[in-house]
Parts: sequence; C-alpha cells; structure tokens
Amino acid sequence: MGKNVLLAQSGGPTAVINSSIVGAFEAAKRSGKVDRIYSAVGGILGVINEELIDLTAIPTEKIQALRFTPSSGLFSCRHVLPEDMNDEEYKRIFEVFEAYDIGYFFYNGGNDSMDTAYKLDKYAKMHGIDVKVNGIPKTIDNDLFGTDHCPGFGSAAKYINVTLQECAHDTFSYPNSKTVIIMETMGRNAGWLAASSCLAQYNGNQVADLIYLPETTFDLDSFLGDISDKLSKQTMVFAVVSEGVRGADGKPYFSSSKNTQDKFGHQQLGGLAAVLADEVKKNIIKRVKTVNPDISQRCASHVMSLTDYEESYLAGAASFEFAANGISGVMSAFERLSDDPYKIDIKPLTLDKCANAEKMIPRDWINENGNNVNEKFKAYALPLIQGEVAIRYKNGLPDYFVLDKNNIEKKVLKDFIK
Repeated sequence: MGKNVLLAQSGGPTAVINSSIVGAFEAAKRSGKVDRIYSAVGGILGVINEELIDLTAIPTEKIQALRFTPSSGLFSCRHVLPEDMNDEEYKRIFEVFEAYDIGYFFYNGGNDSMDTAYKLDKYAKMHGIDVKVNGIPKTIDNDLFGTDHCPGFGSAAKYINVTLQECAHDTFSYPNSKTVIIMETMGRNAGWLAASSCLAQYNGNQVADLIYLPETTFDLDSFLGDISDKLSKQTMVFAVVSEGVRGADGKPYFSSSKNTQDKFGHQQLGGLAAVLADEVKKNIIKRVKTVNPDISQRCASHVMSLTDYEESYLAGAASFEFAANGISGVMSAFERLSDDPYKIDIKPLTLDKCANAEKMIPRDWINENGNNVNEKFKAYALPLIQGEVAIRYKNGLPDYFVLDKNNIEKKVLKDFIK
C-alpha cells in the first residue's frame, strides 16, 4: 500500500463541512493509493499534540452519518502557525507526519486555515519532504478569494432566508401594527450572508426592504432616514445588517467587545441589531423587533442546501485527487460556468493566492444607495440554496454522529502540548 492520509478541520463550523471530509475520505479509499486515513482531533493542534483518530477503523455507516452531521466532526481549533519556518512547531508537525507515514495532509477551513496549509506546503518543499498538502475550502462568510463561492455558504444563506421568511409570516399576521424588524447576520468584512437575505419572499415580494453590508459605508442618520422613508409608505419594514458594517472611518460601527480578539487576531463582533433597534425606538417608533441567528446560522443542517451538500463532498474529493496526481499547495476552487442552468467546475487554486485573502461583494451587485442588492446578486445566490437533504431523525430529533475521541497510541513520545 501507499502513504497514509491525515485530515483536519479548523476555524468556524458549517452545516456541510463534514461532507467535505467524507468526500476526501472516500476518494482516498477508492484510489487504492493509501493504507490508513487518520484525522487530527482539533485541527493543527491535534497534529502538534499527536491526538489522532484512525478513521479507517470506523464502520462505513458511521462515516456516512458524519456527512449529515453539522459542525466540525473532526473537532476544530483557532491556531496560527508561526511566520518563522524554523519554529519548533513545524519540526514537531513533520515529526508526527513521519511517524505515521503521512503522505497526504488536507486542511479543511477558511482564510486562516488556507494560510496554515500554505505554510506547511512551503515547509515541505523547502526541506524536500514528500508530503502533499492541500486545502479544502469552507466558510459561511463566503469570503475566500479565488473561488466563486465557498462550501457552507449556501446552507447558511438558506437558513437565513428561511428564518427571515418565517419572521415575515409572523409579523404580517398583524396587518395594522407598524413594526420594524432588524436581523443581524454574521460577516466581519464581507457581507455575503446579509446580502443573501434578498431571496426571502412573502406573497411574491422581497422581504428585506433594506440590506446593509461592510462593502459600503454605514451611516446611522442615513439608516434612520431609510427606515422612516419606508415606514411612510408601508406598515412593516425589514432591515438586514451585517455585523461588520463600517463607518466612514473604516472601522466596525459597533463591537460588543472592543478589546476582545479571537486567536486569529480578529475583533469579535455581535449585538449590532440591538444597538440599532434602540436608535429606532428613540427616534422613530417603539415597536421594533430584532432577530439574531448568531451561531445557529452556521450549523443548521436541518435546512442544509442540497447543492451545498453535494459540492462540499466534491471539493473534498477533488482535493485528494489533485494530491494523488502530484499537485500540492492548492485549494479546490469553484469556477461558475453558468447560472441557468447552474453549472460549476472545480479547479486547483494555488494557496498563495487565497491564504489570508478576502473576496468582497462586487460594487455593481449593490444598489446605488448602498442599502440593498440588485438582480445580479440574486442570480448569483439563488442556485446555491437549491434542494433539500433528507437528514436522519431519531425520537423526533436529528440523529447526528459524534466521533469517539479515543486516540490511537502515540508514536512520538515527547510532549509538545500547546
């Protein structure tokens, strides 16, 4: 048999991230080029700490169940590898690779995860080590550079629109009560999730009257003016705001934790909808409701998009196939061939082009006033939320699978705990 495979996940989860892992796993098994397939418990830290699971020993039906399970089934982390390639972390990682005869390493994640994969591929090439390192994309934020869209975005967008549509049916059941609804979505620097809310419909009309994105400047007075203008013409107003909308100074308009950063160095956001609701109550109308899906928008497998589910699997499989054909240091990137009929191709994108790079919404997909999107965005987003997945249920609830973290016996004896 050939070399072994090691799979790992990093960063925030999605509803379909495990479909990518199953795609890579099954492609590796079909190839006949590998012996064992391992996973690291908790991303690159699982490699550093030599906390591994032998996925080859897990029954096929359980691996399949993982595909229907939300969040990071291999467990995740937020860890940035040092810029200094002489750091002991790199030596430790490749020491573990050597101990388990790893010939293929696949990292499933977003912008920062692609940076990790890029560094490991660079280290392997610098030192003449025969380990193929590729990235498998995922992020609900849809902001990975170089790919038409990201696995995970379509399902999160579907959940946002289902939620907004259901809120509309709730609100419009009180036709004589003037109401403002403010929904907040995730999106630190790019507003793809907020923009996707343009697809929700009520009685044939778009629910989101106003959509605010980080790609345009957010001004409170303009926001209040937009709300007042809409209320003068209709009973209900729905506004969707991305958590990362920015003022004229280029900084996030609001952060509930201005001095708090995650381990990737990103400022933690959240709570904007409540702040804006208070402003509307003070200046316009008292009846204001807020909707903040928060982390539920990341892992709502019960409404995952079939398109997203299938493409995520293909992205994982493609990553292995690239490596099996000698291609290392790439990410599986989607190229859109047409909107209708919807068709994509998957191509290798070198990691140096997408590591730590962000993709913003094109300005010509946003309306002139910067408070909604146009038909170009709708044509882009609509195919990504299509189809439903028949997930498994038990006792009335989704029957999700959790990997047993009973790690295999360590081969590298010295401790290197991070």
